[in-house]
Amino acid sequence: MNNDDKLREQLKSEPVPDRLRPENIKKMLDEQAPKKKRSGISVAGRITAAAAACAVIGGTAAYTMNNGKFDRKSADSLIKEGSAVTNPDGTTTAPEQELKKLESYMSGAKDYEQVYTMFKDAADRAEKERKLQEKKNRYKNDVVYGAVAEEDIEFADTGSGAIESGLDSPDASAPDFEIAPDAELGTELATEPNAEPDTEPVTEPDTEPATEPDTEPATEPDEETPEHSDTYHQEQNVLEADIVKTDGKHIYYICSPNDEEYISHPTLRVADVKNGEFTGNYSVDIKNDIAPDAQPYTISITDMYVYNDMIVVIGTNNDSAYLNSNFATRKAQRCGTTFAAFYTTGDEPQLIDVYSQDGYYNDVRISPDGYMLLITNYSTCSFNELEENNEPVNYIPCCGMGDDCDILPPEDILLPEGGFGTSDWLSYSVVGSIDLNESGAPSVHDTKTLAGYSGSIYCSADNLYTASDRWDTSNVTDITRISVSGGDIVPMASGVINGSVKDQFSMSEYDGYFRVAATYTEFKETFHRFDTDDGFFEGIIDYFTSSDEGYYSYDRINQDSRVYVMDMDLNIVGSVDGLGKDEEIKSASFSGNMAYVVTFRQTDPLYAVDLSDPTAPVVLDEFKINGFSTYMQSWSEELLFGFGQDANDSGRITGVRMTMFDNSDPNDLKAADVYTWDNIYYDEYYSGTEFSSTAVWDRKALLIAPEKNLIGVPINILNYSDDWYDRENTTKYEFFSFEDGSFVHKGEISETFSDVATTGFSDYNRALYIGDYVYVLSGSKFVSADIETLEITDELTFDTPQPYWSY
Repeated sequence: MNNDDKLREQLKSEPVPDRLRPENIKKMLDEQAPKKKRSGISVAGRITAAAAACAVIGGTAAYTMNNGKFDRKSADSLIKEGSAVTNPDGTTTAPEQELKKLESYMSGAKDYEQVYTMFKDAADRAEKERKLQEKKNRYKNDVVYGAVAEEDIEFADTGSGAIESGLDSPDASAPDFEIAPDAELGTELATEPNAEPDTEPVTEPDTEPATEPDTEPATEPDEETPEHSDTYHQEQNVLEADIVKTDGKHIYYICSPNDEEYISHPTLRVADVKNGEFTGNYSVDIKNDIAPDAQPYTISITDMYVYNDMIVVIGTNNDSAYLNSNFATRKAQRCGTTFAAFYTTGDEPQLIDVYSQDGYYNDVRISPDGYMLLITNYSTCSFNELEENNEPVNYIPCCGMGDDCDILPPEDILLPEGGFGTSDWLSYSVVGSIDLNESGAPSVHDTKTLAGYSGSIYCSADNLYTASDRWDTSNVTDITRISVSGGDIVPMASGVINGSVKDQFSMSEYDGYFRVAATYTEFKETFHRFDTDDGFFEGIIDYFTSSDEGYYSYDRINQDSRVYVMDMDLNIVGSVDGLGKDEEIKSASFSGNMAYVVTFRQTDPLYAVDLSDPTAPVVLDEFKINGFSTYMQSWSEELLFGFGQDANDSGRITGVRMTMFDNSDPNDLKAADVYTWDNIYYDEYYSGTEFSSTAVWDRKALLIAPEKNLIGVPINILNYSDDWYDRENTTKYEFFSFEDGSFVHKGEISETFSDVATTGFSDYNRALYIGDYVYVLSGSKFVSADIETLEITDELTFDTPQPYWSY
C-alpha cells in the first residue's frame, strides 16, 4: 500500500470534521483570533491557513498516522538511521538491534577534493534544512497574519475528501515536502555524499607490541633517588599527565599566576628537594618560550609529563594572529592549536622543541612502548567562509614539530563512508603519535584524524577508544577502537551503545573484551494545544501554527544505567541494564572480572557486576548509602576507596564524603567506614560553614598511596555571615591512614585568608611524597612535612603580586 492509499484509508476511517470543512474554517479562525489579540489579520489569511493545511493532506505531505495523532518528528524526517525510534505511545527508544553502527574509518581520503566535496554535501544539506524551516515559518506567518489576499484563494475538491489550495503566491506556497511513493514514513531521505572512500580497509598490524617496561622510564631509582609517588594510572604502564610530577629529586609543577594587571602567566615551577627541604627553585615562563609575541590570555597550560629525562608541558595557543603568521597560506581563522613543549629536566629546564597540533586539547597518554598519544578536537570555520577561499589549509588540520608544520596528507584523513551528516562546520578528532624513546629528541611518528567525529577517550596498552555522544535526542554513543601498538594509529572497529558514557573510568579493556558503563534516558514527546483537543486534522494545523497554537514538552519517562560487554570488533556480546532506576552514573571502576558502578538521585547505590561470563553479566549486589562517590579506586583486593559528596535522605548535598567500601564478598557489599565534612548552617542559610573539594571533579587532586597507608584530601572551607564582607576562607590538605577498618586523621597543612583577591594565595590542590616526606602544593606556596607526624619541615613561597584592583 503506497502513501496515497494509506492516506485515503485513514480519511475513510476518520472523515473530515464539520468544523474543518471550508464553510466552517473561517468561523473557527475568526473565533480564535480575539484570544490571540492579533490586529490586521484578514479573513483571507485565516482561510488560507486551513486551505493550505488541507492541501498538505491532499499532496501526501510527510506525516505518520499513529492512532489518529500527528507525529511531528516523523513529518520532519527527524528520526534517522541509528537514532531513536518514536513509538506509537510517543516514547523514543533505540533498541540495540535497530541501531546502525558508526561507519568505520578504515581508509584515508583519496585527495583533498574528496574531503571538500563531503563537507560541501553536509553544508548543502544544512542549507536545505534551513530553507525548508524558513519556508515553513514564512508560510505559517503568512497564513496566520493575513499576508495573502482573499481573491488569491481557491478551493478544489481533490476527490479524496481533502482540500487543495490554489495559491499562486511563491511566498505563500505549501512547503515542498516529498516522500517517495513506496518509501516507509519516517525514513531519512538525505542525499548520500558524492564521494566515498573506495580503498580497501587496512588490516590490524601484524607486528607484536613492544615489551612493556615495568616502570616509567624516567630517572632510574638509585641510592640517591628515594621512593616517590606518581600520578595514578588507570591502566598499568599507560601513563597519564597531571599538573605535578616528580623524579625524586625535583618537583615540577605548572600553574598560571597573575601579575599586577591581573594577566596570567603560564609557568613551570621547579623545586629542588632533599630530605624534606627545598634547596633551590626555578621558574619558566612558557609563553615567552613558545609564543613571545602572542596576546595575553591566549596561551594556557593544562597538563605535564616527566618522561625519559624530558619535561612535556601541554597547553593551548588561541592567538589567531600568531598562528596565521606561522602559516603563510592560511587565510580563514581557525580554532586554537594544542602544543607540547619539550624541556630538559634538572634545576633549570631548557626548551628542546615544540610540537603543534590543531584543535583544542582533549586528552593525552604515553603508551608502554614510549609513544605520546595526543588527542585534540578541531573544528573548521563555517562552510560559507570556506567557499570564499577553499584552499585545503582552511579545512584540513595542521600539525608538526617546530617550524615543520603543515596540513595532514589526504591518506591520513580518515573518512566515514556515510559522509558528515548535516553540518555547517567540519569537526575532527586528531590523534598525534610522538616518539619519546630518544631522550632530548622527540619526533613525530604518526598522525591521523577522524573527520566528522570527536569524543572522550580511554586508552589500554594497545588500543585507544573514543566514545562520542550523538548530537540528537537518541541518547546513544558511538565507540571507535584505534590500534596504537608501536605508535602506529590504525582505526580497527566501531560500534554503538544506548546511553551516555561519563568518563574514562566508565570504560575498560580486559581479556579480549571492551566493557563500558552508560546511563540511558528515555523521553516522551507531547504536544500541548492552547485551546483545542488533539486529533489528526487538528494536528496538521498544529504543525504550521505550533508556536501560536501550542508547544512541545519532553518528559523523562525512564532512566537507568547499563554495563555492556563488547568484543574487539565492538559487537555487543552481553549486557545488563536496570541499574539505578531514575538515576545516573556518578562513577565506575573495573577490576578484573568485576565492575563497580555508583548511581545517584537520592541515595548512592553501589552495584557489583560480575563480568566473568562476558555474554551474561550478572548483578551480584546493591549497596545503598546517602550521597555519592564521583571517583573510586581500588585500595586493596578487599577494599574500594570512594570519594565524592555527602547527602541527606532527600538527596540534598550536605558536604564532602569519603568511603571505604568492603568488597571482599561482591555478593555482600558494605561500607567499612565513612568520613564526612558536613556543612553547618545558621539563620536559614544566611550564615554558616561550607566544605568543598576540588577532588570531587578532579580525582588527581587526591593522594592515594596504599603502599604508604596514606590518603590525602584537599578541602576548602568557607565561613560566612549575612555580611558579604565578613567571610573567611581556609584551604587545607588533610591526611589519613586506614587502620583496623577505620579512617584515622593524621594531620593537615592549612592556610587561612580573608579574600584570595587581596592576598594572591591559591588553594592547595596537589600533594605527593618523596621518601619520608610529603609535599603539599599550590600555585603560590610549597610546604614539606614529615610523612608520619605531619610536622612542617620547610616552606617555599613564590612571588604572587596583588592585582591592581585589589589595592
